[in-house]
Amino acid sequence: MADPIQTTLEQRKANAQRVLQDNLGLVVTSADIEPIERGYNNYLYTVKAVNALTKPGSTQPGTVPLPSNHTHNLVVRLLKTELGAIPERVQNEVAALALVRQPLASVVRVPDVYAWSEGREPDEIPFIIMELLPGIPLDTIWPQLDLPSRLPVLSQVRDILTIRSIRIPVPCTPSNYAFGGLTFSVSGSITTTVHPNGIGGPFQSAEGQWLSMLDNQLRAADRNIFIKGWKGADQPDQAKLLRQNTLRRRLDLFIEGDNGFRAILRQVAQEPIFVHGDLKCQNLLISPNTDRITGLLDFEFARIGTCPEELLDGLGDFRQHTCVQPAPEGLDIHLLESKEWPYSKCMERPYSSSTTV
Repeated sequence: MADPIQTTLEQRKANAQRVLQDNLGLVVTSADIEPIERGYNNYLYTVKAVNALTKPGSTQPGTVPLPSNHTHNLVVRLLKTELGAIPERVQNEVAALALVRQPLASVVRVPDVYAWSEGREPDEIPFIIMELLPGIPLDTIWPQLDLPSRLPVLSQVRDILTIRSIRIPVPCTPSNYAFGGLTFSVSGSITTTVHPNGIGGPFQSAEGQWLSMLDNQLRAADRNIFIKGWKGADQPDQAKLLRQNTLRRRLDLFIEGDNGFRAILRQVAQEPIFVHGDLKCQNLLISPNTDRITGLLDFEFARIGTCPEELLDGLGDFRQHTCVQPAPEGLDIHLLESKEWPYSKCMERPYSSSTTV
């Protein structure tokens, strides 16, 4: 009897084979496809295609023709729709890569894209076929790096964060929807669309986007059979007491009140910037021989947002120093506290309010 897990793995490999042949004319065997055991939101595979005959260059926005090499080293990403991922994430990633590729060219490479699909038609699979960049994931060596080795890497991360100054595709005016995910218009230009987390959008303001994110989390809490939206017990004789004193009621008041959550939003950055959304060690490739960062990956959750979002959604791996060696005297090795840190002024004003939760 066939192993159901192994059967599923082979089926996914077959899906990768199919998208390669249907979209690029690449014929590969199962042995040419190796899974990358790191993807949470996608099934990831490396593919080596030798002496393959390819189809003519793609005309899809955000793509380039496959190089006419005899050997192609590729990555195939198959979106895990079973986890609730919205298909717009595929085009979001391709558009984000297209937006940052040239501005970041002198700092770090991002992969070229050769074909993609949101899988809108029956039996279609949401996928991206992209370039395999050299290097190993930074998180595989970061814990072992000593302080002198870490400092040059952090300097490169700082340079990569010039990403925040990339020109946004939709000007921020009261009538424009400047915040949200990224997509291609009919003409092929990049514009904003629904947020990659599936919270709606695009949005006219940072406040609108933040409130939508919060509302999405509260609705998730409502669906949780244990939390039950923090609404407490639901006995009829306690209804009045619950409306007044439950944590959910206090949260609602905090959100609705002018001195609560909205007051916090008024004290943080409101300007739209490009946000990578998952800037962690696992999404940075590095050469173990030179300690040079060779690639920046995983733009699935990239968007036009505000600089605090980059701090909240990524960069956690760089928030504290965990090397054995002490820092040299007078050297601030906490990247997020450094005066050279490009996001240091995002939330510099202290928040104070009489509203409590």
